[in-house]
Amino acid sequence: MTPADALLRLALVPGLGPITIERLLARVEDPAELFGWPMDRLLSVDGVGPERARRLCDPRGAEVLAAERAACHAANVRILTRLDADYPQALTVLDDAPVALWMQGELEPRDRLAVAVVGPRRPTAYAHRQAQRLSSGLARIGACVVSGLARGIDTVAHEAAINAQGRTIAVLGSGFGRLYPEENQPLATRIADGNGAVLSEFPFHAPPHAGNFPRRNRLVAALSLATLVIEAGGRSGALITARMSMEIGREVLVVPGPIDNPACAGSNQLIRDGATLVASLDHVIEEITPLATLAGASGGNVDAQGISENPRASSLSGREKQVYQLIDDQPRTVDDLVRVSSLPPSAVSATLLSLELRRLARKQPGGFVRAL
Repeated sequence: MTPADALLRLALVPGLGPITIERLLARVEDPAELFGWPMDRLLSVDGVGPERARRLCDPRGAEVLAAERAACHAANVRILTRLDADYPQALTVLDDAPVALWMQGELEPRDRLAVAVVGPRRPTAYAHRQAQRLSSGLARIGACVVSGLARGIDTVAHEAAINAQGRTIAVLGSGFGRLYPEENQPLATRIADGNGAVLSEFPFHAPPHAGNFPRRNRLVAALSLATLVIEAGGRSGALITARMSMEIGREVLVVPGPIDNPACAGSNQLIRDGATLVASLDHVIEEITPLATLAGASGGNVDAQGISENPRASSLSGREKQVYQLIDDQPRTVDDLVRVSSLPPSAVSATLLSLELRRLARKQPGGFVRAL
């Protein structure tokens, strides 16, 4: 069994979540070793329990693995594990990143410049209008729009991005064989057919259980530089995505709503709690430095502190210029740059991403260096 097959087999064990998988993987060098462990050793790992241990020891695991690969091949669904070069590195910020992903379509390097657009399944006309307007604007400047393919705002965001000839990523709360909601199957096909990618961390035949959707939301947050909340009631799933974004150091942006509308109570509370109010595409661009680069924003005149050495650096924004000046031919970590610049970690990480995409910085072992 190859390491990739072992990771996929772990992902296929019913009831074995990503946190428990991490605990198991921490005990071995090769994940295939786990399937040779005796029951008592498996039970020594916190969270495994008798039922999960029995499933790990099930001799039919190889058959399940082969059947999964066959079903995915027939449906043109690719399976990525953490060992694959195409596995999205943005997910590695998660303590419980999935060991395997199922995908239709393609992920491209430019998809790292992404914004999650989230909101309710039954939006008001106002929310529908703002989601369409802002998602279209993001797509037009080259940002990838990420959402969950749900009814309502998710659907509006994906469709607006495609109609603006942009890129979009949909993250499912089910397997591809049980895509939910069913009426969005044509939309998923459009996304995968040259307009982005559809992703899931659930096996091909996994149904859309309620507990799947918070897990999906953490992937939506991690794949994006920021989460844009269009509208959220007091118990909206969009609030889960916003909270997860904050936990991993991503920006949270919120479109304000009428104060007497319960449908906006959660989103307005996010603003009170410190999220950034946005009322236009320009506001979104101002808050996410790499998007300012995409939109052709300039931070003013080029100064004499090394910026003019590289023609590609001539249109850096103020924050990009600040970080660019702090890196040279010696690797500097994000922590170093945060300490010296006094910028938030999320701002430094986003700015380094922008510099990487413009080929002004390179990531090396130990940190980032200037690319001359």
